[in-house]
Amino acid sequence: MTTTTANRPITVAIDAMGGDNAPAAIVRGAQIAAKQGLCDIILVGRGSELRSILPAPQAHLRLAEASETIAMDAQPTQVRQMPDSSIMVGLQLVADGHADAFLSFGNTGAVMAASLLRLGRIPGVARPALGALFHNARGAPSLILDVGANAEVRPDYLCQFAAMGKAYFERVLHHRNPSVGLLNVGEESTKGAAVVQEAYELLTRQEPNFVGNVEGNALIRGKADVVVTDGFSGNIAVKVSEGVVERVMDELRKSIKQRLLYMAGAWLMRGAFESLRDQWDYSRVGSAPLFGINGAVLVGHGRADPEAVASGIRSAVGIVQSNVVEAIREAFAGAAEQESPPQRNPSFPRKREPTR
Repeated sequence: MTTTTANRPITVAIDAMGGDNAPAAIVRGAQIAAKQGLCDIILVGRGSELRSILPAPQAHLRLAEASETIAMDAQPTQVRQMPDSSIMVGLQLVADGHADAFLSFGNTGAVMAASLLRLGRIPGVARPALGALFHNARGAPSLILDVGANAEVRPDYLCQFAAMGKAYFERVLHHRNPSVGLLNVGEESTKGAAVVQEAYELLTRQEPNFVGNVEGNALIRGKADVVVTDGFSGNIAVKVSEGVVERVMDELRKSIKQRLLYMAGAWLMRGAFESLRDQWDYSRVGSAPLFGINGAVLVGHGRADPEAVASGIRSAVGIVQSNVVEAIREAFAGAAEQESPPQRNPSFPRKREPTR
């Protein structure tokens, strides 16, 4: 049964042209989610290409035309010159109320820039951040942010990242009083660059659940539920972890195939291997929100296959149901009084209806 909000189905707009395997993987993943009745889905992209993959109508699935595609290697500033791109059109559907969330597996920088143009920041938020969930050694989820939206940060940005990450943990994961850590090269408060040392002092004063600096190995062990860092370091940390896991799994598969006895043992342990895959396979995570955007916007892994796309849609539904955006608005209500509301660009066409 399709999930509803405010007595109507939740609708997720998807950038069908974004990602290494687009549009085929995006369409196939949307079909999986539509068959499961997760929500109503709007595939945004070039209609001729999408209809060649999806020739027949399907329940809970429709198309919205977008003539342009922002490449994975494009500069974020190009979004202004491409108002009819799948990213811009999809975000406009959210701005106009035709969709409750937008999901892309494409260019993260472009999604960030376009989101700021079309939806703006939540009042009081200085810089939005991209988060990534992973399973730590305790068997519990941890959230690291930023992982790519801000290559350079200020100490107050990191404090805001912590507040937004806590809101996500409490609303989506239903985890009360999540702990907060600061990614650094050592546990001592005097370690790291000046911006990190200043952030340590700010978090010590402002964050009651701050557990101090978190080194790379402690990140994996699960020292903190929410770990904050700049987007450059966070992106490297996440991708190194993915690479290590892929390497270990590849070597394990090779070793198992070398001997019949190993293959028999692997068959007996298939349940344990499936559990390991569920915990570490990026396609099971789905997507993560752009924290601080004044609307539900999520970004998924560029290598997403259909299973990852379906998981990403499931994550988007969870974000809408949990009302994370409103939770962050409430958390920053005090800071919002010090600045005027974000202004949207009026030059973009309004009230664009999705079409089949």
